Amino acid sequence: MPQLSAVGKLQAGFVAIAVTCAVIALVNPISVRASSTSTSTSSGPGQDEIAAPPSKASMDEFMKQKLAAAQGALEAVAREDFEQLHQVSLQMIELSHKEIWEQMASPRFVQDTVDFVAAVEFMDRMGTANDAEGVTLGFARLMMACAECHRHMRTPTVAGLNVSPEPTRQNLLAHFQQNL
Repeated sequence: MPQLSAVGKLQAGFVAIAVTCAVIALVNPISVRASSTSTSTSSGPGQDEIAAPPSKASMDEFMKQKLAAAQGALEAVAREDFEQLHQVSLQMIELSHKEIWEQMASPRFVQDTVDFVAAVEFMDRMGTANDAEGVTLGFARLMMACAECHRHMRTPTVAGLNVSPEPTRQNLLAHFQQNL
């Protein structure tokens, strides 16, 4: 069995992480549904709501497109196919401008989108420079941006789950004043 260099081991590790993320996305895709009533009275830095999320069917189709693009990026990184990487990068940036993506807009989601596009652009620049290590780093940044956004999208207020808001000073004061 051939010995891998430190860079080869790093790339193999990133590929393993990316494959794991892809499998998780296939097995447990996010699902966003609107709640019939809003339970949040305030919007904190970690809590924001989506006014009118897209339908589950359109979201599922869109997520399949995103996953296919991510898998294309993984393949391009693994093969050091910088032309394919450029094409997939353009596709991912195009996906970030689709109406369904913009429907998800919330202050936090906008930042997630900025992080996603920055990671894709970085990965693409590294591919243009034929920098295999840079491409691997860019792909890792991309996977981190995706994972962070998916974590955010699963939060109860964004996913449209009916949950009580986190207690705030204002909520607690209102509660005690009503019960006096």
